[in-house]
Amino acid sequence: MPKTISSSDLRAQIKRVLNEVRYGHSQYIVEKFGEPAAAIVSLEDFRRLQGAKKEQATASLQALIADIRARGSGLEPDDLDDLIEEARTEFHRMSSIRRLQSG
Repeated sequence: MPKTISSSDLRAQIKRVLNEVRYGHSQYIVEKFGEPAAAIVSLEDFRRLQGAKKEQATASLQALIADIRARGSGLEPDDLDDLIEEARTEFHRMSSIRRLQSG
């Protein structure tokens, strides 16, 4: 269960919080003006989250490709081109999101 800390308390206790997250495997929800604003998690948890996001994006793309293949039989060439363009656009959108998340 994540602990909650205000942004002002975090500034005063950053070393302790980071040590708890790194060595004690704690997680924190940082609140700003009483509203959740961010989370502090271990690098291990962050990597797991990134992996899950990548798997989800891959599954989504695979589903889109399967849909195009299923809908592609019997389609007119222009309709098939539209579906391919839709898949290409989705692929580039997901790639951009991944680059932003890793950078």
